[in-house]
Amino acid sequence: MNPNQCRVALRPRGPLEVLDLQAVLWRSQGGIFAKLLALTVTPFAIVGAMLCWALDGHVAILLLPWVAGPVLQAPFTVLAGHLLFADSVPLKRVFADVFARAPLLLGAWLVEGLGWVISIASCGYGAFVIQPACLYLTETALLERVGSGRGLRRSLRLAGGHVGIALVGAASRWVFMVWCGLVGEATGQAVVGTILQLGEPFGSLMNGQVTPYLILGLLLSQPIHAVYRLLLYVDVRTRIEGWDLQVGLRAAGLER
Repeated sequence: MNPNQCRVALRPRGPLEVLDLQAVLWRSQGGIFAKLLALTVTPFAIVGAMLCWALDGHVAILLLPWVAGPVLQAPFTVLAGHLLFADSVPLKRVFADVFARAPLLLGAWLVEGLGWVISIASCGYGAFVIQPACLYLTETALLERVGSGRGLRRSLRLAGGHVGIALVGAASRWVFMVWCGLVGEATGQAVVGTILQLGEPFGSLMNGQVTPYLILGLLLSQPIHAVYRLLLYVDVRTRIEGWDLQVGLRAAGLER
């Protein structure tokens, strides 16, 4: 990290302003994000299309985007973290960073998975506490390079420092999934059925079938949420730890 090349103003932002900042980041770095999307989302999208055809749109296919979510999010977390302090970054460096921190990342995923088990066992009520508390586990593993135990304590501290932002961050994953899924379904049906005049070869969501268009939208929601969550992480660190001052002091060569 080169603090002299910080590309965004490090200051407190509300969740909606963070959402706007995310849109700016995607727009200004569209090329490299598109390449990473092609490399990561395409294989899962092909598998999803094959499953939709083989299983006739069974609802169980919806598990694919959920299981693939952590794998898709990790490289985008690293990429967005680099782009906050650099004009560009080679994708091979992004993947190298993810692989180098794979043990830490696996530990974070295990803790997060345990959180989901507890949430389901509590009939969903535990999710309102557990999911916000585990929100920043990926960032602590990939960016702070700490183990799962310390990472959980860090995530708890950051979430507890601003509970409202943590709740928004946890809920935003569902919001992005629903929105992207519906947009993907509508766009796919319009292109295939209306423009290409091919009808509904995979059925439609309206008829209770899971389509490749829906799966693609759900897969795309994962990188979007990863970048949004990273920016929330930066925001909450700025709020409760004065990270903007730390970066400024490091840039001035005054940090010890």
